[in-house]
Amino acid sequence: MKKIYYMMLLALVSMTMVSCHDWDSPYYYEDIVGSWVSEYGGDYYGEYDLYGYDVVRYDFFSNYTGNYCYYNYYGQYCTVGFDWETRGGRLYIRYYDGDYDYLYYGFNDYGYLILSTDSHFYNYTAYRPGGMYYEPAKEMEGDKDGKQGQVEGTGRAKVKVKSVTKAIKARDEEAK
Repeated sequence: MKKIYYMMLLALVSMTMVSCHDWDSPYYYEDIVGSWVSEYGGDYYGEYDLYGYDVVRYDFFSNYTGNYCYYNYYGQYCTVGFDWETRGGRLYIRYYDGDYDYLYYGFNDYGYLILSTDSHFYNYTAYRPGGMYYEPAKEMEGDKDGKQGQVEGTGRAKVKVKSVTKAIKARDEEAK
């Protein structure tokens, strides 16, 4: 009888330890596992598309590691590894180059991963599922000067963007 009691206690403790990792998060870590390619951003002024070298990709692996893929200032394709975890609707990323991001995350109705620096998602970047292989960033369409306008058929503004964090892009102050 004592042996059964200890085995039940051990099973209860092990189930508690396994389930505590994301207990307070409305999302499961399995939801974020995969490849995500940035497609558009949003702020107080509305939504805008990301083009060319502003497009980045995140690969989140199930062992809590991943890759951040982007084009640098010189147009070279670069990859930075990172460790990640989720707690309470927050995504914590520690890049191997010493940088880090603490972000809020969620999913919209279309299955896009939304990353934001604030809990109200006032400034965010939306990432579409991108498969496990990177597709080269699409070329800039329309105006090459990046002045604000509308992207045909999307209702989103066409603007120049700058990086706020590695994950979030913001409108360039000159483009407003």
